[in-house]
This record gives sequence, C-alpha cells and structure tokens, in this order.
Amino acid sequence: MGADDSRYDRRQDMSRPPVDSEPNLNELAVVFGRVRGLLLTEETVQHAVDLLAEAARDLIPGATGAGVSLIHHGRRTSTGATDTLVRRADELQYELSEGPCLSAWSTSAPVRTDDTEAVDQRWPRWAAAAASMSVRSCQSVPLIQGRTTIGAMKVYSTRAYAFDEATERALLRFAVPAAALLSHVQTTETPQQIRTELTAALQVRDRIGMAKGILMAQLGIDDRSAFRELVARAEDGGRSIADIARELTEGPGPVEA
Repeated sequence: MGADDSRYDRRQDMSRPPVDSEPNLNELAVVFGRVRGLLLTEETVQHAVDLLAEAARDLIPGATGAGVSLIHHGRRTSTGATDTLVRRADELQYELSEGPCLSAWSTSAPVRTDDTEAVDQRWPRWAAAAASMSVRSCQSVPLIQGRTTIGAMKVYSTRAYAFDEATERALLRFAVPAAALLSHVQTTETPQQIRTELTAALQVRDRIGMAKGILMAQLGIDDRSAFRELVARAEDGGRSIADIARELTEGPGPVEA
C-alpha cells in the first residue's frame, strides 16, 4: 500500500462518526440548566458567552476548544473562548474577514471544515493560518433569535475530521436556547455597556492596523507579511495578537523590580 493509500485510509477512519457522538436531549438539558443557573447571579454578556463556550466544549465529543461570538454588522460585540488557541483562531477570522464562524453568521446556516490542511476555497487564508496553529477542524452554527442572527457558536479540534452530522445536530440544539439566553442577557444590560464593548473591539482593530504599519516601516515588508509577523510573534510568545500590537504601538510595559 502506497503513502497516498495509507493517508486515504486514515482519512476514511477519521471521517466515520464516533460512537455515541451525539449527546441526547437529557444531556443537553443538564448542561444548559447548569449554565442558566450560574447566570442567575451574574447576568452579563461576557459572563454568558464564556460559560456557553465552556459548555459547548464539554458537550461536544472531540472538541478541544469552543467559542461563542455575538456579532453586529460583521463585527464582534462580545466573544467568549475556552482557551488561547480558540481566541487566536477567532481573531484571525475577524482580521482576515473570512472563516467558518463568520460564514455561519452571514448565511444563518451551520458550517463545517473537516481539514484545514486541505485546500478550502471558502477561506484559504484563514484555513492556512489555522492549520499552522494546529487547528485542523471546526464546526460552527449560527445563534438565531427570532428573525435575527445575533452571532455564532463553534467548536474546534486539533484533529482532522473530528466532527460530523451528529456534532452539527447537537450544537444546533444547544444553540437554540443559548441564543434565547444571550438575547435576554443583552437586553438586561445598559446600552452603554454594549457601546463600550464595541468601542473596545474597534480600538483593538485600529491598534493592529497601526502595528502592521510599524512593522512595514521597520522591516520593509508589505501589509500581508506584516500581519504574518504579528501572528508569528504572538505564537512564539504565547500571547494574543492584540497584546503584541499594543506593545508595538505603546512600547513595553514597566519592568518590575
């Protein structure tokens, strides 16, 4: 058997639905009940998206991380992530304006990518960047409240072909009450809170643009190469792109004695 045949066999094995891969309705009810109970004492958007991301990761077999984003006119107003890898993968989607989360939000339909190392014409730049960070597969579903898609929920895996139709069904079932809860929590917060979060997100975007300009001038490189340099520095230092951008534009913080 040749190398290509062996790779094909492995892909076939990975693409088979895992045993008991779809949580039953009782499991969904228990997980969501726990999240809703925790939110009774602290109803804030940020707290809600963080808890829902954790619940999605715990609920979906094969997920190594999960995230929840509230999106308005293509821009995040709040985002929750279970870990740094998810946060970086999400940041790349919004910086590159492409990826499964944005597609699920814009089409109001579930979206899955099985292997970021394969050629994916939908989001070639995001897929290549995600693969370089060991993110191999993703399942994303829209968060729909009434007639409005308010965001998206997604799970990531470091293994290719980690998700299937059962994953999609389970995440869609969880997304229905999650969207209703997030919509409720949003309405309980003041408009100033939402404006503050949106302003902060726009400031991060602008700071990253300034940091790219600094790198372009310092290194004599183009815009795309400058962004890749930001990603590489964030990866090497185990930090977020926003942190690297802040350091470039404001200088390093004070050295502790």
